[in-house]
Amino acid sequence: MKKKTASRRSKDEMKHEAILKAATKLFLKNGYTNTSMDAIADLARVTKQTVYSHYQNKDTLFTKMVASLCEKQAPSVAQLEASTKPIEELLYEIGLVILDMITSKDVLAATRLVIAEVYQHHHLAERYYEAGTQNLILLLSNFLEQQNKRGQLHIPDTLSAASYFIAILKGRYYLRMILAIKPIPPKEDKEAHVKETVQIFMRIYGGSEPMNTKSIF
Repeated sequence: MKKKTASRRSKDEMKHEAILKAATKLFLKNGYTNTSMDAIADLARVTKQTVYSHYQNKDTLFTKMVASLCEKQAPSVAQLEASTKPIEELLYEIGLVILDMITSKDVLAATRLVIAEVYQHHHLAERYYEAGTQNLILLLSNFLEQQNKRGQLHIPDTLSAASYFIAILKGRYYLRMILAIKPIPPKEDKEAHVKETVQIFMRIYGGSEPMNTKSIF
């Protein structure tokens, strides 16, 4: 009985992943409006009923796609919190992972998709922000809180600081990538930009009396 249960669970997981993989491919290629649950089922080689048994609706599937794209490349904050490296090195590692994630081909495509669909499906923008950017800011804020407790930092509002870190990280080049004006920068350019971002961040928040920012955006 245990073997049968395990086998059934494994098949369910495989179907779950196949549906998500198919949905991701179709969403990024055709957009949200032009992707149907029927098409997702066909590409995943499952029935439409099976798709709905795993994902309640297309919105749920889209949200899972965004979360999955971010989770695959998100920084391992728990691992970094256990590290004894200087705070500048930790921020550099986090910054590089975040920059790689937000400038990856699939995440850029997902961002463009949401922008294109925002007036027809405004709720997609909210789901995208919550599953992507908001979650990333919370992860970084929690990391900064831990560094406060360790005495590495003394930031009054870590949520605001996390928001500014990501804003500086994006810089002016990121929007041009979204608009497909500029290509994804090479590794060495990313590394140089992250180093500069960390320097700016530490000048604002690294002292014993850091700036008490209160970002409302």
